[in-house]
Amino acid sequence: MKSVGNQASNLENRVEERFGVLPNFFRIAPETPEIIEKLWGFAQAAYLDNPLPSVFKERLFVHLSRFCAVRYCIARHVGFLVGLGHPAGDPTVRMQSVTDVVELLRRPFPRGQELQSRLALCASCPAPIVEMPTANMQMEDAIFVLAGHVFLKTSDYLLCLGALARLLGPTRLQYLLLFLAFVRAAHYWTETHPEIVFEDDINKLLATHEALADCILNDPEARDSISQSLLNELPELRVRADKAVGLLAAIVDSSEDAIVSKTLDGIITTWNRSAERLFGYTASEAVGQHISLIIPSNRKDEETVILERIRKGERIEHFDTVRVRKDKTQFDISLTISPVRDANGKIVGASKIARDITQRKQIERELRESEERYRTLADALDTQVQFRTRELERRNSELRDLSALLLGSQDAERRHIARELHDSAGQTLTALDLQLTQIRENAEKDPALAKDVQYAEELVQHLARELRTTSYLLHPPLLDETGISSALSWYVQGLVERSSLEIDLQVPDNFGRLPTEMELVIFRLVQECLTNIHRHSGSKVALIRIEREENTIHVTVEDRGKGMSPERLAAIQSQGTGVGIRGMRERVRHLRGDLVIESNGSGTKVYATLPLTTSRSPHKSDTQRVVA
Repeated sequence: MKSVGNQASNLENRVEERFGVLPNFFRIAPETPEIIEKLWGFAQAAYLDNPLPSVFKERLFVHLSRFCAVRYCIARHVGFLVGLGHPAGDPTVRMQSVTDVVELLRRPFPRGQELQSRLALCASCPAPIVEMPTANMQMEDAIFVLAGHVFLKTSDYLLCLGALARLLGPTRLQYLLLFLAFVRAAHYWTETHPEIVFEDDINKLLATHEALADCILNDPEARDSISQSLLNELPELRVRADKAVGLLAAIVDSSEDAIVSKTLDGIITTWNRSAERLFGYTASEAVGQHISLIIPSNRKDEETVILERIRKGERIEHFDTVRVRKDKTQFDISLTISPVRDANGKIVGASKIARDITQRKQIERELRESEERYRTLADALDTQVQFRTRELERRNSELRDLSALLLGSQDAERRHIARELHDSAGQTLTALDLQLTQIRENAEKDPALAKDVQYAEELVQHLARELRTTSYLLHPPLLDETGISSALSWYVQGLVERSSLEIDLQVPDNFGRLPTEMELVIFRLVQECLTNIHRHSGSKVALIRIEREENTIHVTVEDRGKGMSPERLAAIQSQGTGVGIRGMRERVRHLRGDLVIESNGSGTKVYATLPLTTSRSPHKSDTQRVVA
């Protein structure tokens, strides 16, 4: 007996340490201390150590205890809330005011249509919720109402359980259900142990707070009233259930889809009118028969697999297969198969919805054939396009080669003409100048003749300069001898002397030599640009910039003239109109370069980029043409 007493004392000390008081609920009957120990263990696992928030648990305990005919639980847990002990065994929780508790106790318990507002609030909330609601929030009220319906197993409890599952998520839902299980156990314990009475602190609380005492002792939601209310609802619920069953039967019977149910052994139990139309068997012919009645012999294994999945609780969505009619014709159908459960949730059969998809399958076969024909046509067209593309590329290549040949011929002819002018015409003028010199020496006694000879000599010298300039413009010898930098300097100096242009030529001192063909392209590009600036732009200045990177040459020529109209620029960019511009484009393209022309009211800019991949600076016979 001394050992039992020590055990009881030890347990009471643990209970009082956790709650801050020793509730009569856990006072030990000396003959059954081990049962109270187990009750305390259940309380710890399901209530005290449950990870739901402490205030939430204690307020929900009070809310659910309204439905217990014995008033001990509601009174004791109200005491915890207002500071007579630790709410949910948590000493850190701030106590609630009596006013807050009275408001909680006076909340109505909505049923039927009144329940919809709480369900709608939960449905509109993003789920699962991140945090549990705090006291007096709308969401707390909604969860308490749904939990109350689940706790009481009202006619709406499954709907409320589903809403709670969505709102809380699977883990918190299980903790909530564990908590409800303990509250139900606590109510049952107090109902079967009438010796459990109010503690002194609770009696004093009720004596000093009349409104609170009235809510606790005279609550109309006590179990007896609720039970009677639910009993009163039963006849109406039966009528509603009968109507629902009748409506469901009418829906099934009038459905355009065949709806068939069967046992887990494959025996047909229901067969609607659409099934009669689809399969050709009447309900009296089909019900009681095995489902293999409508399954082709080569698809018998399907039924075994389907029933196995149904036994596992699986739902089979839109399963396309083949079935057979009474007249032995086969046709395509789409099946949706769901398990059928009894009142206890046990799977007892399967329900299948069948839809004739023969026409859809035929359409899918019009489509596949069309796709094949389209694919064949597309392949043929692709072959034609590839052939035409290669032909066009070949022609373009021939045109580029021809263009390069023409430009090369043009440069060769210029070089030839320049040489002829310089050599042949120059020699003739030199001979003429020598003859004039002799005539002048013999005509010293005739002043008039001497004057005419002097004038003729000046004309010869002027003509010699013009021939030399024209020769150099056709093909400057400096281009071959010292490179692009010297040739451009000579050309720019001459143009400045012959015109009113101010030209800024920027070429690095260490620019070096380039492949002969590239130097000629750069010279002709600059020459054409400066000619256009002088003749058409109205600009008084021009800038020429030649830059060299490791593998690229950049050429820029710009002015500050009147520019070109957008229409003119667009035509140039898209079509390359104008002989000079076409020539520039062809020369740059021949070296695999790019040419960009920009123009507006502030002037025109021509920008060329030429790839350079040579490893040294070739010159004359050492020229090595390597293009990207």
